[in-house]
Amino acid sequence: MANGQTDGPGGPDARREALVGRREQRRRRIRRRRLIASGAVMSAIVAAVAVVALTGGGSGSSPGKSPQAASTGGERQASVSGRKSSGPVRNVTPQPGWGPHAGPVPILEYHVLGAAPADAPYPELYVSRPDFQRQLDWLDRHGFQAVTLEQVEAAWYHGATLPPKPVVLSFDDGYRPQFTFALPELRKHGWAGLLNLKAEGSDLYESNVRAMIAAGWELAAHTIHHLDLTELDTEQLQEEVAGSRAILRREYGVPVANFCYPAGRFDPTVVAAVEAAGYTGATTEIPGYATRDSPYELARFEILGSSGVSGLAADLRSGT
Repeated sequence: MANGQTDGPGGPDARREALVGRREQRRRRIRRRRLIASGAVMSAIVAAVAVVALTGGGSGSSPGKSPQAASTGGERQASVSGRKSSGPVRNVTPQPGWGPHAGPVPILEYHVLGAAPADAPYPELYVSRPDFQRQLDWLDRHGFQAVTLEQVEAAWYHGATLPPKPVVLSFDDGYRPQFTFALPELRKHGWAGLLNLKAEGSDLYESNVRAMIAAGWELAAHTIHHLDLTELDTEQLQEEVAGSRAILRREYGVPVANFCYPAGRFDPTVVAAVEAAGYTGATTEIPGYATRDSPYELARFEILGSSGVSGLAADLRSGT
């Protein structure tokens, strides 16, 4: 509170602490399920690639992906949603009314856009497409404008400008709907996103990533194999942190200034490795607004399937 006093057991501070506690418990459960599921997912991918190789069905397409998968309804959505499907979006460059900004900025965390399959190991990470559209519309109506994390850092540390109410929309791992659906939906608003991409094993084609970069999206590293970095030895940690940046920079020719901790897992050793690898910042799963004084522990609001517009609005109000 402004006067330095705290409320009683039933006051706003107590309720806020309880809310943060519940959110942290939920995030811990999600992290555990992700780490458990990651081994199974990788095994399934390897098996699928082996089948395609044996049958010859992968000819002319990426490993493990059939020609039919390359022409999904999502792909049609990408071409139909916005006729103008190439070139940078408006907010790639400073706009009239932008000004200096050194204060906190909310970063939203998304994973898969679409309905969760019945056997999805963590269905809460699926946000329905209507919900996503409504969330973007709500942000727009309430004066928020999406920019990249690099733009935020340029304002924080180098005097660049931002919209009056900036927000960063981050997308983890590299799921196909991030290209087929998120890209054209953000383009409608003139916004760019932040793609936290695994260097290997994502669902995105190289051409998809290049199209996102061409639209103004920022590319950030999310390791190579999406491992728990706190459990790796020094050599493995360097490979996942510095190695992922080297791969992405070589393949896409962009700076790759930021990093994203898989499942939000980090410790001082991991932070030191991220800084030593040359990154300027790193995003976590700590709920809250990101601030300039914690560049390697940038908070994010994780948007889940149950969040809806009301949950998004509550997150943004809780950080002010």
